[in-house]
Amino acid sequence: MKRQTIRYGIAGCIVALAAATIYAVVRLYVLWQRIDSSVLLVNVIGFAAIAGILIYLTKKERELEEDELFRD
Repeated sequence: MKRQTIRYGIAGCIVALAAATIYAVVRLYVLWQRIDSSVLLVNVIGFAAIAGILIYLTKKERELEEDELFRD
């Protein structure tokens, strides 16, 4: 993977986390709806999946940095 692709992936994950949080706030506080399965799915499962992807991308970025150090 290229470094730029990894950084775009990390930025996309951060945007997805923000979107999930905004979705939950809008549903719960702005629309005054009760918590339902969609909010739980987005927050619990979505956050876990996005966190896993972030961890993977961060490890890949560090591996690329280490490879560059040893290449020089």
